[in-house]
Amino acid sequence: MAGFELGESTTINSRYMSEVTASYNSFDETNPLLTGLDRESGSPEVIRPCYYLLQILGMWKPKDGKFAFTWRVYRLFVYIFWLGCLAAIMCLDFIHYGFDKSNIHVTEIINSVGTCFVFLCPFMFTLYYFKRGQYVELVFSVQNVSHEWKQKLSRISRWYTFMSVILWGLCAAFFMVHWFPFFSKWWHYGIYVPAVVYISGWWSTWLSLYGFVCHVHSLQIDTVVEEMKSRERKPTTILQKHFQLQTSLERTQKDFFLIISLALAYHALDLIIFSFAYFSSAFGKDYPMWQYIGTVLFDLISIIFKLYPPAIVAAASHRLVAQASKRCQSQLTPFTTELPIEDMQLFQYMAWRESDMGLKILGIRITVELAIKILMTISTAAISFVAFVIPKLNK
Repeated sequence: MAGFELGESTTINSRYMSEVTASYNSFDETNPLLTGLDRESGSPEVIRPCYYLLQILGMWKPKDGKFAFTWRVYRLFVYIFWLGCLAAIMCLDFIHYGFDKSNIHVTEIINSVGTCFVFLCPFMFTLYYFKRGQYVELVFSVQNVSHEWKQKLSRISRWYTFMSVILWGLCAAFFMVHWFPFFSKWWHYGIYVPAVVYISGWWSTWLSLYGFVCHVHSLQIDTVVEEMKSRERKPTTILQKHFQLQTSLERTQKDFFLIISLALAYHALDLIIFSFAYFSSAFGKDYPMWQYIGTVLFDLISIIFKLYPPAIVAAASHRLVAQASKRCQSQLTPFTTELPIEDMQLFQYMAWRESDMGLKILGIRITVELAIKILMTISTAAISFVAFVIPKLNK
């Protein structure tokens, strides 16, 4: 901070910096609004998307410690069922071709490993984030600003829940159709239909949770943007809020960096392995092309859904800088004789820190521009593949 300058010779004055430092040092990272409240994701006070969907999938927990034994049995059943789904997916090759060694396809078994990561990691990600992440603190930082912000957050939560239900239904329906040709006995359907429904549920709810958390961050930034519109707010107060935003984003970055980076990596890996398995006829020569295209689209949509939420945060960060600029401009008139030094310093600091305010995936900050470029690249590659590669393969 000592080297932060407005121009070549104008530096932040010591009084201004002492106020900022004092306010920052006195800032308690623990939100006082959380005193006495349950910090678990099941807190009745906190807004959360997919609440009942997560209860169905295995995140039910009794209140006030009641039914402790029942809850332990229930949680054990959830883990066993999760492991059973994992085993079922790994055995798809044997269900398809039988247990004869001569019919075993190594590429299909390797493809099953990628499928396991795609569907079953969301279960671990959700449990990890609710246990180690800052979900409750983050949501309360917006929810308790005012009744208006709480209502806005509730509407967004309902939209993400609705999106999760739609994705759950579409994903389950597609993979039932996708895997049904492999089955020949009634018990195959009895095992795989519940497994498909269960794993599709975790996939869709995790995407909604991830998107909602990023959306909450954008609203958190917007609350500061609204405060900046008031001339009654001093630059030191706004800068303190900015420090809090940075701290919150850094915590979410720490929670999500490995998770989302790993998710993108295994989707890309699954795409490569599945393509190799398909073109090497691991699924049989009669395996339809539309099944292959559908699975590729599933992976591409999953990748796109992981890029969109960080782009929302980056857009909100830019709005913050734009509002800081407007705050300076509002004080300049044809009769102005002095520059608003403190507000200009605030604008310069926010512009300087904007590149660190978004979320990073694989070490790259995802912006709206980057997300659109990736989307256009993927779309162009998909269209080129359908237009040029598939006709040659069908000859």
